[in-house]
Amino acid sequence: MSLGFLTFLNFLFYLAFGTDFDNYWSQEATESIDNAEQLLRIGLAVGLPLAGAVFATAQTLALRNFSVRYWQWILAGPVGFLVPLLIIWPLTSIWGDIPGPVEPLTIVGGGLMGTAAIQSWTVRKGGKGAFKWLVLWGVGLLLGMLVYVGSYTLSDSVSTLYSTSWATEVGVIGFLVGSIAAATSGHALYQSLSRETD
Repeated sequence: MSLGFLTFLNFLFYLAFGTDFDNYWSQEATESIDNAEQLLRIGLAVGLPLAGAVFATAQTLALRNFSVRYWQWILAGPVGFLVPLLIIWPLTSIWGDIPGPVEPLTIVGGGLMGTAAIQSWTVRKGGKGAFKWLVLWGVGLLLGMLVYVGSYTLSDSVSTLYSTSWATEVGVIGFLVGSIAAATSGHALYQSLSRETD
């Protein structure tokens, strides 16, 4: 998940700065972008599916000992992240932007859930899917986000670590949320995939 998040942000930086790598991860340079809203829309439409592909590809490496349908599993990433965009953007064009961090959390959380929903469908065998894993994955994502928000809010040392750089913060968020989601749902996924290999 960390790799996916970092891929997305580096793609945004590439759109904004090209190969001027000195401006990547620079708060000052980022705040001075003229067409930031337009670039963000393009970045979301292309960068999030790219991040989903990176995320799903990394999953397949961890699941290489199981009979996962690799291309279906990997393609679930880009498709899973496109679905919330296709739902949210028409609504925001009618009702306006969603305030604060709700929109990015909805898009990222929705993308991760959409990806998992497609992946759970590919695991089905004999009418038995991975619904339990999907539910636990959603619970784990929510717990991970709550732990991140709580640690950032309550602990000065943790918030100082996050503020050292965007890369650190994004990497920590991805690792923390992904680890908690995996720990919460991993056994259920293992059971479903073991049933597939029997």
